[in-house]
Amino acid sequence: METEVRTYTLAANNTVSDDEIVKKVLEGEVNFYEVIMRRYNQRLFRIGHAYLRDEDEIEEAIQSAYLKAYEQLRNFQGRSSFSTWLIRIYINEILQGLKKKKRFRNYFDSDMLNNNSYDPPEAGKSNMNNPYNSTLNNELKDILERAVDELPEKYRAVFIMREIEDMSVSETGKALNITESNVKVRLNRAKSLLRESLSRYYHYKDIYNFNLIRCNRIVENVFNKIRKAE
Repeated sequence: METEVRTYTLAANNTVSDDEIVKKVLEGEVNFYEVIMRRYNQRLFRIGHAYLRDEDEIEEAIQSAYLKAYEQLRNFQGRSSFSTWLIRIYINEILQGLKKKKRFRNYFDSDMLNNNSYDPPEAGKSNMNNPYNSTLNNELKDILERAVDELPEKYRAVFIMREIEDMSVSETGKALNITESNVKVRLNRAKSLLRESLSRYYHYKDIYNFNLIRCNRIVENVFNKIRKAE
C-alpha cells in the first residue's frame, strides 16, 4: 500500500479523538497515523529534554516510539489515554537507549571511550539551533532553558509535563508511573529550584519549540520505515 506523506487538514482538527484515529489506522487507513505524529511531536520533543541533551537523539527516540506504538497499536486497550500510553512507550525507549549506552561504556576501558562515552553535557549546552517563531528575547529563553536543564531529571520531567505541556497531575503520574502526590511534591521542588526571577521575564510554554521542518522530517522517516516493513 502506497503511503503518501502530506499535511492533512485533519491534522489540525482537534475534534477528532485519538481513539477515532487509532480505529482508522487499524482499519487500514495508515495515512491517519500522520495526525497522531503531528499532534504529539511537540509534546514528545519537550519531554525528551527531561532525559536527553542531544536533539538528534531526541528525534531518534521520538521516531522509535512512534514505530513501536504503530507496531503495538492493536495492543492498546484504552485503560489509559492514548497519549499516556504513547508517552510511556517513548520514555521507555529513551531509558533503554541510555541503558545500552551505559553498558557499552562499561564494557570497554575508559581510555578507549574518551571520545565516545555518554557523559551528559554541561547544563545549557543542548543544541538549540533551530529558529524560533516567537519574537520574545532569545537570550532570556536560553537562560530559562538552561535553568530547566539544570533541574535533576525526576523534577525536570514533571516540570516539563505539568508546566510546559499542561498535562494533568493524573496524566503525569501515569506517564511516569508515580503517584499523584509524588507529582505534586516533585513539581513544587522543581519550582523551588528554579530562580523566581525567571518567571517574571519569561513564559514556560515558549521553550523547547518544535519547528515544522523537524515535524515533517519525523513524519517522513516514520512512514518510510512503515513502508519498508509492509
